[in-house]
Amino acid sequence: MWSIYPTQIQAILDAMAPDYSEVQTAAEILIQAQNAEWGPIQYAGDLHDRATYRYFWEILQKAKLTGISIPEEANKRFFS
Repeated sequence: MWSIYPTQIQAILDAMAPDYSEVQTAAEILIQAQNAEWGPIQYAGDLHDRATYRYFWEILQKAKLTGISIPEEANKRFFS
């Protein structure tokens, strides 16, 4: 059985939250992907497609839920 003391909650949320640089990268990749009508794109020398878009979408969702700032353009496109 697991037990969490109330003072541990913020530390757990902080540990689970994505790093801001990850959020920035996720936003840039998803914006480029949307511009390419969700076809494959190249970003920083790496190929990205729908499989990696799901991963980056999860990063943006975690950022939104944990209160980490999301770039304005990504916020408009994906959370408005």
